[in-house]
Amino acid sequence: REQIERLEAEAIFVMLHYHERTGKQKVKDMVKRAAGRYVPPKDYISWPTGLIANAFMENCDRWKNKEKVLAALEAYFDRWIEKGMPIYYMDDVLCGMALLTLYKMTGKERYKAGVDKMADYLYTIEENDADAKGSLPYRPSQKNFHIYVDGIGMICPFLCKYGVEFKDDRAVQLAVKQIKNMLEYGMDENIFLPYHGYMYESRIKYGIIGWGRAVGWLLMGMAGILCFLPKEHSDYRYIKGEFERVVSSAYRYQKENGAFAWQLEAVEGPEDSSATAMITSAVLKGICAGIIDEGKDIYGEKVKKAAEFLAGCENGGRISACSGECKGFSEYPQIYGAYPWSLGPGLEVLLHEG
Repeated sequence: REQIERLEAEAIFVMLHYHERTGKQKVKDMVKRAAGRYVPPKDYISWPTGLIANAFMENCDRWKNKEKVLAALEAYFDRWIEKGMPIYYMDDVLCGMALLTLYKMTGKERYKAGVDKMADYLYTIEENDADAKGSLPYRPSQKNFHIYVDGIGMICPFLCKYGVEFKDDRAVQLAVKQIKNMLEYGMDENIFLPYHGYMYESRIKYGIIGWGRAVGWLLMGMAGILCFLPKEHSDYRYIKGEFERVVSSAYRYQKENGAFAWQLEAVEGPEDSSATAMITSAVLKGICAGIIDEGKDIYGEKVKKAAEFLAGCENGGRISACSGECKGFSEYPQIYGAYPWSLGPGLEVLLHEG
C-alpha cells in the first residue's frame, strides 16, 4: 500500500507539472527562438502525461486516494480546456481515453466537447493527410507519410471507445484500419514483431525490429480496441488472433526476472522498465477482458514476474531503469533513468497486481 501511495503521489505531480520548463530550459528556448529554430509549444496533455491519466482512469476502482486522484484529473483537463483545448500532435489524443471516462463519470459537457475536438482532429488528418490505405501519418506537417507504431497505441483505443460510446462508426472503422494496416505493412514476417514504422507508398519499413516500446504501443493499441470493439464486428476475430500472436512472439524474449530488454531480441542488453510496463499492461487488459484464451494462466505468471521487476525499480514513487525518449526512427538514446513513460503503465500494472 505504501508503494502504491508513493507512485500515485508522484504520478499526480508529474501529470500536473510535466509541461513546466526550468530556468535553464527557458534560456535555451530563448536562444533557439532568436536563432529562428523551432521551439515546441507548451503542451498540457502530452503523451507522457496521457499515459498517467489513462492509468488512473482505467483503474479508478483501485485508487488509494480517490478524491485526490479525481481532483487532479479534473484539474489536468480543466487547465487544457481553459487554454482553448489546443491539440498540437497525434500524441495529445492519447489522454482522450481518460477524458472520455471522466465525462462518463461526471456528466460534465466540457469534457464531451474535449473528446469531440480530439475526434475531429483525427478526422481532419484523415481527410487531408492519410496515405493511400487510409493510415494517419504521425507528423502530417512533415509530408513524409511515415506511419509510426506509436500512433497505434495513442489513437486507436480512443477512436474505438469514442465510436462505440457515441455510435460513430467512422471512428471505429478508422481505428480498425490503422491496426490492420500496421499488421500488414509494418511487421517483420519471421518473428512477428513490429518495425518502428513504415511508408506504404515505398513499402519501406523503418527503425529496428522489436524495439520494446514499439511492441508496447502496438499491444496497447490492439488490446484497447478489443476491449470496446463488439465481438460480432467482422474484424474482431482477426485482430484478437493477431494480438495473441504478437503476445506470444514478445514473450519469447522475456527474461527470467520478468523484464524485457530495450529491444526485445537484445536479451543481453539493458532492461527497460517502460517496455516491460507497456507490454505487461496490455497483456493484463487482454487477460481481464477475456481476449487471451490459450495460456492465460501462464501469461498470468509472466505478468506477476514483470510486476515484481517493476516494483523493484520503484524508488520514491519513480520507476527507474527506463530508456530515454526516442527521437525518431533508429534514434534510441541508451540513457536510463526514471521517466513518465515507465511511471504511467508501471502504475497501472502495480495497481492491478498490488
